Amino acid sequence: MKHLIWAAPFVVAACVAPMAVVPVQAKLSDTHVAVTMSDGAICTADKTKDTATPTGWAGTFQNCGHPMKYEVSLDARHNLLQGLFYGVFGLIGLNGALAPNGQVRVENGAGEVRVFTSPPPVNWH
Repeated sequence: MKHLIWAAPFVVAACVAPMAVVPVQAKLSDTHVAVTMSDGAICTADKTKDTATPTGWAGTFQNCGHPMKYEVSLDARHNLLQGLFYGVFGLIGLNGALAPNGQVRVENGAGEVRVFTSPPPVNWH
């Protein structure tokens, strides 16, 4: 019995399920999305003619070890302040420097969905 005590931690560790990888952050441009996963992997996808949808693009991440489905929906509307900044940035050659209005939806193999907004909400606290 004394010899089995050393095995107890290994038995407990074997019963603990590994943590699932989940998306934790998304960065969006007009033609590219980058999603950071909880294990540090960065999954990216570009808008192409094959992935294009009426409001953005969609598909499955192929380049990061996590074949999760994604869907990008862009919203072309801007508020007055955004319109001013887009105009100024465009005049000085920084087109694409501001994140577009949109939403990134990521679904894992178990059907769990995470939704990220662009630009990210501001935490005023």
